[in-house]
Amino acid sequence: MSSLPMIFIALGANLPSREGAPRETLRRAVSALASHGLIVVARSRLYLTEPVPRSRQPWYANQVIAVETQLAPHEVLALLLKVELLFGRERSERNASRTLDLDLIAYGQEVIATSDLIVPHPRMHERAFVLAPLADIAPDWRHPITGETVRAMLAASDRANVRALRPVPLLMGVVNVTPDSFSDGGRYDAAETAIAHARALMDDGADILDIGGESTRPGSKPVDVETEWARIGPVVSALAKEARERFRLVSVDTRHAKTMARALAAGASMINDITALDDPASREVLAGTDVPVILMHMQGDPQSMQLSPCYQDVVNEVRSELDRKCERAIRAGIAGSRLWLDPGLGFGKTLEHNLALLDATPQLRTLGYPVLIGASRKSFIRGVDREGPASERLGGSVAAAISAAQRGADAVRVHDVAETRQALAVWSAVEGQAMA
Repeated sequence: MSSLPMIFIALGANLPSREGAPRETLRRAVSALASHGLIVVARSRLYLTEPVPRSRQPWYANQVIAVETQLAPHEVLALLLKVELLFGRERSERNASRTLDLDLIAYGQEVIATSDLIVPHPRMHERAFVLAPLADIAPDWRHPITGETVRAMLAASDRANVRALRPVPLLMGVVNVTPDSFSDGGRYDAAETAIAHARALMDDGADILDIGGESTRPGSKPVDVETEWARIGPVVSALAKEARERFRLVSVDTRHAKTMARALAAGASMINDITALDDPASREVLAGTDVPVILMHMQGDPQSMQLSPCYQDVVNEVRSELDRKCERAIRAGIAGSRLWLDPGLGFGKTLEHNLALLDATPQLRTLGYPVLIGASRKSFIRGVDREGPASERLGGSVAAAISAAQRGADAVRVHDVAETRQALAVWSAVEGQAMA
C-alpha cells in the first residue's frame, strides 16, 4: 500500500483549446500531467455541468483525478499552472470562460492557507461539479476540517444540471500510405499528403494515428518490407515528435518484424499486427519494448480470408484464439499490460460473423485486455444497407462506432474522425446520467 498522500486534482474547461473541444482538452491534460511526473491512480467519469454562477457561458466539461507524487503542494500548484499555459489558459476576470482550469482540491489530510493556495478547496462542499466526479473515485474520503465524507457533501449539494457522461472509446485515425487500400487507396500514398492527413486527423480529435504501408483488403497481395518502409518511414519520422508533444500515439500497422523494428527506432509508440504476432521475429522485436501491441484475429490471409469463412461458434472461437495469442506473447516476454485485442471485423468473417463479434465486445473484454473495434467503411455495412463504394459508408461506420462504445470498446479505428467524435460526444451526453 502506498504511503504517499492521496492528492485530488479537479479539471474543467468550457472553451476549445489547441487540442479541440473541452472534453478532448481534459483527456490531453491528464496525459500532460502524467508526462510531467504525476502518477495518475484514478480518474472519474467526465461530467457536463452548468457554469457556476449560472450564466450564458458554454457548459463545462469536468473531471477529477487522483495522483501520487513526491512533489510538495506548492510544487504541484506550479505544475498545474504550467500545464494550464500549455493549453492556452489566459487568466482574466474571475469565473470567466476558460480553455483549461486545474485546481489542487486536496493534498491528503493537509490544511493549507497561503496567499496563493488554499487546500482543501474552500468551496468544495458546495460544488457538485467537483463533488460528483470526486465521488466516483473517493466517495468515503473525509474533509480534513469538517470530517464530512464526499458522499455526504454531494448528497447535500445542488446537483441540478450536472450530468455524468458515458465513457467514449479512444479514436484511432487511419492513415493509409498505399495506392490500393479498399477505402481510400491512392489518396494519401505520397508522404506529404499522408503527413498532412495525419495532422488533420489529430486536429479532428484522433488519439492514435494508425499508419500503414501495405493494403490488407480481401484479395490483396503482400508487399515487401522495403517497399512498405519506403512508404511509411518518412511519415512516421515526420510525425513522431509532434504526436508525442500533442499526447497522441503513433501506431504502425504492419505484420513484418523488420518494419516494426524500424518504426520503433523512428519513434512509433504502438504496433498494430493483423497476424497477432505469428512471426516469432516480431515477438522478439517487441519483447524488449514498452509500446502497446494490438493483436488482431484473422482467419486465413488477406488473399484467401473472404473466400469461405467458416466457424462453429465465431465468438467463442475468436475469443479463444485471441486468448492463446496473448498467452504466447506473454511467454515471449511481452507484458500483458501492453496487449490490446481486435476481433478483426472483415478479416475472414461473413456479415453475420461481423455483427456477432461487434455485439460480443463485452465478452472479448472479459479476457482482461482493452478491445479495439475496426468497423469503419467495412463491406458488411453494405450487406446491412445497400451496395455502394466504401466512401459512402459514413452513416454505417458511425453507427458501428456508437454500438462499439455502448458495448464498452476501448478504442475504435475510423477513417472519419471528426464525424465519429461528434457522434460519440452527443451519444455520451444523451446516454449520460443526470445527478439531480
